[in-house]
Amino acid sequence: MLKGFKCYINDNFGSKRGLLNSFLYGLKTKLGFYREYEDIDFAQIRRLIFVCSGNICRSPLAEYVAKADGFLAESYGLHCRGGDTADWRAIEIGSNNNLDMRGHTTRNILDYTYRKGDLVVGMELGHIVELIAIVGEAPPKTTAMMWAAKKNIYLHDPFSANEIFFEKCELSLIDAVKRLVVCAKNIR
Repeated sequence: MLKGFKCYINDNFGSKRGLLNSFLYGLKTKLGFYREYEDIDFAQIRRLIFVCSGNICRSPLAEYVAKADGFLAESYGLHCRGGDTADWRAIEIGSNNNLDMRGHTTRNILDYTYRKGDLVVGMELGHIVELIAIVGEAPPKTTAMMWAAKKNIYLHDPFSANEIFFEKCELSLIDAVKRLVVCAKNIR
């Protein structure tokens, strides 16, 4: 029984930490703690900047989805050195969705230069907090990846998770980015 529950957690949340963070951030979202990240004037948005930890799983896939849907996008990592390829699993999922990510190389957030009209999208709210700590201030408009069908501000890092969760996370991300791009395109 315990082993089955552990598999359920790993398959659906990535880890116990993922389950806990999903619950806590989900509750805080429902209570309205993060409304400021939902208040986006999409008429002003010209480019999406996706940020995650390593720029190998979530943010590069988000970048490629947005670009494929006709929106300017870039991606960066908070903890990467730059110059590495995307995770092979992300490349494979991208390929299964008609996205060729083989040319992706990681970029560190310190290489990012803000432009008017940028919306910085953290895969987790913690990424926005880290971004502020690294650069000293938040870019004028930031949000977290809360656009998936299950509106939740937390998208657990799939890098160390099992294959089932990795795929669920990346497919949820694809859906979330498509929703974000539709919002941005429909307002302009």
